[in-house]
Amino acid sequence: MMMKLYSILRLGLVLLALGTGLIACQQPVVKPAPQETAQSAMQAAKDAYQRQDFNKAAEWFRKAADLGDAKAQYNLGVAYNEGKGVPQDFGQAAFWFSKAAEQGIPQAQNNLGFLYKQGQGVAQDSSKASEWFRKAAQQGFAQAQHNLGLAYRDGEGVKQDRGLAVLWLQKAAVQGDEQALADLNQLKTSAKGAKKSSSTAKPAQAPKKKAQAPKKAATSSTSTPKP
Repeated sequence: MMMKLYSILRLGLVLLALGTGLIACQQPVVKPAPQETAQSAMQAAKDAYQRQDFNKAAEWFRKAADLGDAKAQYNLGVAYNEGKGVPQDFGQAAFWFSKAAEQGIPQAQNNLGFLYKQGQGVAQDSSKASEWFRKAAQQGFAQAQHNLGLAYRDGEGVKQDRGLAVLWLQKAAVQGDEQALADLNQLKTSAKGAKKSSSTAKPAQAPKKKAQAPKKAATSSTSTPKP
């Protein structure tokens, strides 16, 4: 009788153990929260920007930028450069433009060159400005081609070279940069005038118009997130 009772109790314990095991197996598996990616952060930034919530857009750009996204780094630089969603800070603008420029974003390279040209957020350095203009210009970015043409025209950061000035201004003009076309025509006109003046011994002409400062990237490419 005792053995039978023990067997029944033992059987009950086994069933209880099995039952507990079944309950444990039926517990839902808790999945870890999905990790935030640069792509998802960029999408959130674009959505916020389109809603004109620039503070939130800057927050998301920063998250994506910290994850190494070059476009986000560029756009965060724009935010600091323009004071949109964050306090204006040319030092921070230069920092983030530099990050994006090193990853090959031509708009960032051009804007970094502009900051070096102006001495905003970085020590003024015409040579570095021209270097960054060249990197962007070689990628076909019209504003940088224009800026590099002006650098060669005026001998700022590079040796003055009218031929190279014409070359880069033409490249920008062909892409529809109207100011580059105007500067190109002015350069050609002044060159013709100089030749005519030397051959006819006419009085010296009035001083040329003050050289135009290099431009930033166009508003359309600096104030809106890149796709």
